[in-house]
Amino acid sequence: MTASISSSADDPERRMHARRALHAAIRARWSKFTDFEVGALANTSDLVSQVAIKYGLELSRARRDVEDLLKGRKI
Repeated sequence: MTASISSSADDPERRMHARRALHAAIRARWSKFTDFEVGALANTSDLVSQVAIKYGLELSRARRDVEDLLKGRKI
């Protein structure tokens, strides 16, 4: 009998926890976002655009800030 070992990417509970942690990090960094707005983000580009708009930043600056926060994670 072989035991099935699932990776963290396959574990729905871990994905949900990681997503919640990422949303909390976004809200902590950019407090002008509501929970609904963070939940509605489709991808990194959406976050970059919204950060630029809400905080009056140039896209290049917003992109650097977002990439620094995400550190390789995906929305």
